[in-house]
Amino acid sequence: SSIALADSGSYRVEVIVFRHLFTTTEATVIEQLRGFSNFPDLETSHPVTAFPDDFNVLANRGTSSDGVWRRLRSSRGYRPLLYAGWEQNQTDYYPPIRIHDQQILDRQLRPPTPIMVADLAAEDPLAAYRSTFYQLDGSVQLRRSRFLHLFLDLEYRLATAMDDGAGPAIEPDWDGGEQYAVYSLQQNRQIKTGQWQYFDTPYFGALVLVTSIANQ
Repeated sequence: SSIALADSGSYRVEVIVFRHLFTTTEATVIEQLRGFSNFPDLETSHPVTAFPDDFNVLANRGTSSDGVWRRLRSSRGYRPLLYAGWEQNQTDYYPPIRIHDQQILDRQLRPPTPIMVADLAAEDPLAAYRSTFYQLDGSVQLRRSRFLHLFLDLEYRLATAMDDGAGPAIEPDWDGGEQYAVYSLQQNRQIKTGQWQYFDTPYFGALVLVTSIANQ
């Protein structure tokens, strides 16, 4: 699994996030959601402005990942939630990459400092300070040093008035405002290429395939 002397090339990263349909685990209830908007987003129009030109977002599932997706979808105990894929080279540093679904729970202004500077020429003068919070949100990072490591930091969140289908919803705290039930998956693991990696919690999990691609 050592890659210290590996030739320059690319890694193809494919991520499938799935839910366990029959679970009784309890969520952590919080009042403020974590934001992941400081990470580059595969879903935006320009997700890789700080990345090398050879970074490539995958539009479609590969053959192997499509088979995994179909098996999860047809199973009784699991439900696939999200597919994300990209290619990054083997020489540059890449920060955590944000992946999320399309179910928006909240939008907030979260300035990093007490003073906000509005761009009056822009359609949305405060766009730089707006954060969007999704039901499934988080980041994935593939880092290469002596070994290859994968870092997952994902959250599945529900507004407390919602019912996720696995049981009754948590009652809202009417005195304290909105609350959220949060299930977390935070794992860091040394991995090998060409093998599906299984990251799991009692509520949801992820399957990740990293493939090494030699330069043509």
